[in-house]
Amino acid sequence: MPKIAIIYGSGLGRTKKMAEAIANGAMTIEGVEVLLKDAYDTLPNDVADADAVVLGGSTYNYKLIKSMDPVLKEMAKLDLKEKVGVAFGSYGWSGEGIPTLIARMKSFGMKVIEPGTTAIQVPTKEDVEKCFMLGRTIAAGLMN
Repeated sequence: MPKIAIIYGSGLGRTKKMAEAIANGAMTIEGVEVLLKDAYDTLPNDVADADAVVLGGSTYNYKLIKSMDPVLKEMAKLDLKEKVGVAFGSYGWSGEGIPTLIARMKSFGMKVIEPGTTAIQVPTKEDVEKCFMLGRTIAAGLMN
């Protein structure tokens, strides 16, 4: 059974809201296992056995939120070549979190879907719907 690991770091709950919408969309595709975890609770095996890794990180002080650092450090130790990678996150002004996640996933040899999905500040209804559809699309792609 294909597996999607959705791992997020969220300071104010905005990126978490996006992660939940992605997971909800992915769960509409039968036969796909969906794992949704906060970065603080993530273990290396959560990512190692996933076919697609969806990383969410908000931007804080012009940088990717710090809670994603340990996740990325552990991911660097794994063989992630050819796994699907997707980035998402909320930001207020600058939005460096998503490009940082994309660059790191590329450095791991992952097949990254660009440009990533973003929301400015609190995700709107349209942003949440976009995330839901992103989850569906990733899950459907793994089933083909």
